[in-house]
Amino acid sequence: MTNGAGWRSRLLNDSWFGALPAGLQDALLAAARQRRITPGKLLFARGDAPCGLYILVEGTLRVGTVDEQYPAGHFDEASLPYWFGEVSLFDGLPRTQDLYSTGQSILLQVSQTTLLTLLEQCPHYWRPFAELLSQKLGLALLRADELARLPPRTRIARRLLLLSEGYGELNHSRRLIPYEDLALSDPELPQILQTLHERKVVYLRQEQLQILNINRLREMAGAKFVRSIS
Repeated sequence: MTNGAGWRSRLLNDSWFGALPAGLQDALLAAARQRRITPGKLLFARGDAPCGLYILVEGTLRVGTVDEQYPAGHFDEASLPYWFGEVSLFDGLPRTQDLYSTGQSILLQVSQTTLLTLLEQCPHYWRPFAELLSQKLGLALLRADELARLPPRTRIARRLLLLSEGYGELNHSRRLIPYEDLALSDPELPQILQTLHERKVVYLRQEQLQILNINRLREMAGAKFVRSIS
């Protein structure tokens, strides 16, 4: 099997994919290309341009930067397929983490260009992708104008939560976040981060911050406790 069509029967058993409109299912299957990744191989690196949506159908992956020591993800049959990479559809920013294969892994990839073209032609398809991401975060996604009306502290907490848990179960929550990944221009950002530091929600380091209390951060962001998309 070299493309998504060969995996149709398995993907139809997935709760998210199985609930998609038939037209979107067909479009994703037609566009998906299979990739086989050997142990230790880098799928993408921090700073890489957005490269689309991935579906892990076999194997295990490790998420994190080179100096971070996160355990590899462990998936049973019920946990696969696992979807990831949809964050870049919404923020358009470079990848914020390195992603390695920890075993013989098979993934399907739908390119960023293909996805954006599809969404431009069928804007109503944005909703399922928003649901995929919001299920991981337990956080309702807002339009840009709605997000701008949020209090700065809530807006910043949402960005931190997105960076920490945007990969869901794949990395068991990211804890170290470089300041540049925040990509926020709020003039109140330094003071809010200092307040979070004083309240022991985060710890401010020289070039990155460490999340100390993820549950408190979720409360500030208005998130429900949801950790899995399965």
